[in-house]
Amino acid sequence: MTAQTIRRTKKSTSTDQDRQPKWLSYPEASELCTLSVRSLKRLTQAGKLPCYVVGGKVLRLKASDVEALIVPADECRGW
Repeated sequence: MTAQTIRRTKKSTSTDQDRQPKWLSYPEASELCTLSVRSLKRLTQAGKLPCYVVGGKVLRLKASDVEALIVPADECRGW
């Protein structure tokens, strides 16, 4: 008898795609939150916005982290 290898492919579901973070470049994140690229880099340098290294030198931001910067005016001003 010979051993048979059974290959099963994992079916992609919408929940799998929802769990994976969406990565943004600085210009893409800038368009999303209407801050300048320079301001986003300042927030990253200050430790208020985490950035991630992809492929050794490319910096990316998580879309969820960028969206967390957007808060209603009444929350940030105490209205």
